[in-house]
Amino acid sequence: MSITPRPDASMGLITELMERPLEPSYAAAAHRRVEAGLPPSTSTRSVTIVIIALFVGFVLAVAALSLRSSTSVVGQARMQLIDQITARQTVGDQLAGQIQTLEKQIAAARASALAPSGQSALLAQLNSLQVAAGSVPVTGPGLLVTLDDAAPTKGSNADPRANGGFGDGRVTATDLQVITNGLWAAGAEAISINGQRLTTHSAIRFAGQAILVDFRALARPYVVTAIGDTATMQGAFGASTVGSYVKALTDNYGIPVTIEGNGSLTCPASSVPVLRYAEPLAPSAVPTATTTPSTPAAAPSATSGAKKTGSAAKTTASPSKTATPAGSTSAAPRPQATTP
Repeated sequence: MSITPRPDASMGLITELMERPLEPSYAAAAHRRVEAGLPPSTSTRSVTIVIIALFVGFVLAVAALSLRSSTSVVGQARMQLIDQITARQTVGDQLAGQIQTLEKQIAAARASALAPSGQSALLAQLNSLQVAAGSVPVTGPGLLVTLDDAAPTKGSNADPRANGGFGDGRVTATDLQVITNGLWAAGAEAISINGQRLTTHSAIRFAGQAILVDFRALARPYVVTAIGDTATMQGAFGASTVGSYVKALTDNYGIPVTIEGNGSLTCPASSVPVLRYAEPLAPSAVPTATTTPSTPAAAPSATSGAKKTGSAAKTTASPSKTATPAGSTSAAPRPQATTP
């Protein structure tokens, strides 16, 4: 009688693993524990396991608290810095208000001293120079040029540099330099950007991801206020190369730019200029009411505290040479990108 082999005879190892999954040595140890009156395996409820679990939990809790405390320390330091910056900005604003009050008192005292002495022409010349220098606020008609960053692009054609804040659709300091230069050339008498008056010492810079005007960061949208004859400026600005530059910003980079006229705009006064040097004039060099100054200066018709009419707003090209930051007049336009 022949013995029929099992169908799984050739799979001895797998069969052994399925029928006897426990290693023989472990099975012998369990058998000895049973003979000694103990359970076949150790319990997870033993005192040693509980102690080890508590110790591991304690270590993890201490580590979590240590990480959280370091984060809170950083947050506290950051909040302290923010509070210090806010407090110092408040003090700076208060001091700037005091300076403006004192400047008004000085102007009133100067006017009361010069007017009775027959120096009205000298006083008028002084007022004109103050307007040109940006030391007094100016009110009158003009143009509002508003720029903002382009809307973020989504999809496979998105600009990868936009995540770092340096995409082509972002307004740069060069854009503001070119536009302000174009407004000066178009006949603007006073210009301010987001309330920051441009003077002979003003500078438009790009620091990191922020645009600075006189070391003050600007927030978008960027509003350029230019006071002057509205019709003259709008025509000259649109017909110039700067007008083509502005159109290219919108067509090629998606930067929205709006230009609109306004009958009543205000450019605030700039910060107090720093007196670098002063020399007393000889008695024969003191200008009289009929003396012509050696250096011609623009005498804008816009004056502080009074509105001007559009027909009286005519200026020379001198503000365009003095009120723009050094080095900004040679700023090259952006390269013309092809429209996608």
